[in-house]
Amino acid sequence: MQRVQTKIDARKRPNPNDKIVNPLSEFKTVVEKRAAYNAALDKHEPAYINFNTFISVGMPGAQFNDVEFIGGLWRVQHPFNKKITHVRDCDFVIGEKLPHQEHTKFDFFKAYRVGTNCYGRYIFENENGYDYIVARYKTNRGTFWSYGKTIADARAFLAISIYDAHQDVIANEKTR
Repeated sequence: MQRVQTKIDARKRPNPNDKIVNPLSEFKTVVEKRAAYNAALDKHEPAYINFNTFISVGMPGAQFNDVEFIGGLWRVQHPFNKKITHVRDCDFVIGEKLPHQEHTKFDFFKAYRVGTNCYGRYIFENENGYDYIVARYKTNRGTFWSYGKTIADARAFLAISIYDAHQDVIANEKTR
């Protein structure tokens, strides 16, 4: 019995670098995405760059890791090349350090909350340019982060986090 080898279009071939790049993707695995992507290539389906502009799936800029299937459409994911810092339950892009110093020795920064829509990640901005204050404190048990709308909020949440992590040290001091 002779095995017949078929030549697979390089764009359709699974790749170890294949990934799902947007958490809103309708696919939960890369295998599901690859199968749908290959079918979209065969049908010359559009990949939307924005709400009224599109290119064909598989074209440069609309290749496998450039697109996600969200809301029943292939959508080109906009590049997001900023460093993201996860603080408590939110993602932020940390901006410049604020010139605010107090007895706590906490550092305070302007911060831009990161959101995700069908076209990828983006940062929220308001009339100040930033929408949160992030506080940081470095200890021998790690770096602690917190955020708030004001310096007071960020300070309070950071103090609670530090207390939670150092309860044993505080308890030991209390019993002396």
